[in-house]
Amino acid sequence: AAKHDKRSIALSLWDFGGQSVFYSMHHIFMIKSGIYVLVFDMRELLNKQDEALSYISFWLRSIRLHASAAPLVMVGTFLNEISGSDALQTINEILVRHTKTLANHQLVHNDEEDLLFFPVDNKDGLGANGLRKHIEELARKDESVFDQISVRWMSLLDMIISKRNSDSYITFSMVKGLAAKVGLQGSVELDAAMKLFHERGLLIHITATDVLKDIVIIKPQWLIDMLCKVIRDETLHMFDKSEFKKVGLEKDLKLMFSKALASRDLLEYIWKNEKKQVDFFIELMKRTMLLSEYTFQGESKYLIPSLLHDHYSYEELHGEKINGLSCLFDFSESFLPNGVFQRLICLCVASSSRYEQQKNSVRTEPKLFQNFGVIEFQPNCVIRLLEDQRLQRITLYVDNNKKASKCYKVIQSMLRKLNADVMGSGLNWDAKFEDPVSGDYLSHAKAQAAKLSPWFDLARDNEDIPDSLSSAHENVDLAMFLENL
Repeated sequence: AAKHDKRSIALSLWDFGGQSVFYSMHHIFMIKSGIYVLVFDMRELLNKQDEALSYISFWLRSIRLHASAAPLVMVGTFLNEISGSDALQTINEILVRHTKTLANHQLVHNDEEDLLFFPVDNKDGLGANGLRKHIEELARKDESVFDQISVRWMSLLDMIISKRNSDSYITFSMVKGLAAKVGLQGSVELDAAMKLFHERGLLIHITATDVLKDIVIIKPQWLIDMLCKVIRDETLHMFDKSEFKKVGLEKDLKLMFSKALASRDLLEYIWKNEKKQVDFFIELMKRTMLLSEYTFQGESKYLIPSLLHDHYSYEELHGEKINGLSCLFDFSESFLPNGVFQRLICLCVASSSRYEQQKNSVRTEPKLFQNFGVIEFQPNCVIRLLEDQRLQRITLYVDNNKKASKCYKVIQSMLRKLNADVMGSGLNWDAKFEDPVSGDYLSHAKAQAAKLSPWFDLARDNEDIPDSLSSAHENVDLAMFLENL
């Protein structure tokens, strides 16, 4: 801050929830700058190796996706229960083998102990001081920490941060007033300052819509707490059901955790202590594709896909093939993060709901699972989406061949949109198309060159495919994007 000497550093610590239900929120807080500390239980790596490595792989890939240049420190806990240096060397060998292709350039080496990780014990504090010192040294090596910033900007930041004593957020109009006091008048300079503060993790200011831009979050933990009131693991963080029964929302609460559908009344009650910001929370969750409108057969609710818990398994098919011609979106050469499929479902449901509202056309209600969805895209066009985390792919099934090309282009466009808006444009995938005659899958290049029908038979449905679907939509508002589909 401006009032401190130029070599002082203030570090903020953000703790990400480890349960999978929280994974979908992480992109909001995983900024490109900063230092990431990946904590794992050394006992589990020795005794439950496959499970532990799966956990470590997920986090390494997620951090690489959102912050590919940030230093990454691996910390192993329960040092007191690990017997001797041989066990530490065994753990190190496992990690060295496993991380060769996973964010290896980001990993910080423990030079003092010649390990790829830092062993500590939380109970007795073993290794904690050395870890803390190493993290501080990493922060000081980041040259951007000591970039020269306008005194006006630093004074503005000091005034904003001082509000933390009494507030979790302030309005953007209040920020403008503070900016005027320090002589910062122009909107261009103010926007640049706020962008820098956001990118450095000093505050959260999302500017995608007017509703979002009006709120400046100065305590990020407040936003985490508010979102976790809705996105939560019910088995670990249970609501008092008797409380909801008293206010007539018992059925609403049950519906949210059984079908992932929330009513406006329920959300207002859950956020009752911040009732003025309900619209902000809903807008934020829409913009980050954590929530979508769910309007079918005249009834309006909100879908929160990360709360879907029923899993659609191949065994339930009894050997039967899912209806429809298929197209694969293959992420196996890179990474299919948790949350991508749920956001794709969000966009599909939002598009279908919007079509029903605008065209006054009654649609069949979607059937949704954690990894599978059946959605009526348009009249006489039902799509099925299946996620396979093991094979790292999403499969699109289209039951109307005349709509196959259009459906592929829409899903491709949705993936590009969520990649640009939520995943930092870090996702990579290959599309493969089923040949209706042979049943083989052709790459995009081969299918296009062969004009594989119906995927590339444009004469059939060219009028239904708007030119807007060919772009990535990085700078298009989400509502406008859905409007153009």
